[in-house]
Amino acid sequence: MTVRLLLLAAASIHAQPLTMDEAVTRALASHPDLTAARAARAVAAFQIQAARALPTPEFKIIANNFSLDPDISELRNSVAWTWVPPRPRELRFKTEVAQARQRSVDAEIRTAEARIAAAVRHAYRRAALAAERAELAAAMLALRGSVVEVTRRQVATGLKEAVEVDLAELAHADAEAAHHRLQSAAGLERRRLARLLDPSGALNFTLVKEFAPAVSPAQQNRPELAQAAAACEQSDAATRLANNAVYPWLSSAQVTRRIGAASGRPGAWGFQVGVELPIFRSAAKGEARVASAAARQCRLLEQALQLRVRQELEEATAQWQAATAELDKLDRLSKGPAARALEHTRAALAEGRADRGELLLAEARQLSLRDRWLERRIELTALELQLELAAGF
Repeated sequence: MTVRLLLLAAASIHAQPLTMDEAVTRALASHPDLTAARAARAVAAFQIQAARALPTPEFKIIANNFSLDPDISELRNSVAWTWVPPRPRELRFKTEVAQARQRSVDAEIRTAEARIAAAVRHAYRRAALAAERAELAAAMLALRGSVVEVTRRQVATGLKEAVEVDLAELAHADAEAAHHRLQSAAGLERRRLARLLDPSGALNFTLVKEFAPAVSPAQQNRPELAQAAAACEQSDAATRLANNAVYPWLSSAQVTRRIGAASGRPGAWGFQVGVELPIFRSAAKGEARVASAAARQCRLLEQALQLRVRQELEEATAQWQAATAELDKLDRLSKGPAARALEHTRAALAEGRADRGELLLAEARQLSLRDRWLERRIELTALELQLELAAGF
């Protein structure tokens, strides 16, 4: 036990204070999910380069040396250079598709960052509140111990019945159990936060109790909407690219040079051109219809997402405001009637109209109200997470 206490003391010495904003920064820098998501940005950048690249030309050597006549065998050998020219505006449409894909990737990364940041703020609030509640439980345990001692003295002097000692000891046992339970809960919340900050889960930090609670957003800023818009832009560009392929165009262009000479004349040059004629029901026309239908579906999905996001934000805001109002009522009770009752008991004790036990019980009521407030405040963190995810903080 002594070694464990020494290790904990040494860890607390090297631990650095950590604010909520610093916790979010650390998580965004090292979270493995974000590292994997950001790797897609380089892929999207290379796809833009690939979309702008021209088709690769082809060099051919043609040898038709199957003739038995040696005088004309060399005339059947030739070299050729073949190239498939891109359609008009084809490279531009391909580039637009790749650029829209890159914007979609960027929006996806922002979505992942927003979710990780909201999860870190949620974990930080829970860890800080759980730590404060554990400290409050320790104070309540010490207070209940004092009540037991005062009650025993009062029973010994005949001021109270012996049963009061049993009741005080029961309350002390409950406070001790609550203290152990809340200490374990605080440690669990702290470890959950540590795993978000560092894959190793190192507990090399101390929490700063002052942190900003969530506020009702003035407007919605969900990165999922930008991601959906980019996906639809990509579908629109893919539709333009597919429609561009339904018109006749050169399928190939080839320049040929015959090797060898005939009757003292050099080898002849030749030129070949192939043209696509989409007269029948071609695959290009089918792909164009598919791309157009996919673009219309994407716009409908985007509208549905906008409606769902607006509904989520309205619902989350209403629930958060209702829970905040209830929390404010508890705070007013603690700072109003409970605080006044404690001051009146202190004044009565000073005037000899109350005993030490009544003052301790009044302090216990004040601590109980504070514990109820912290318990509800921890419950509120779930609504804060829901609000931040709905608003896209």
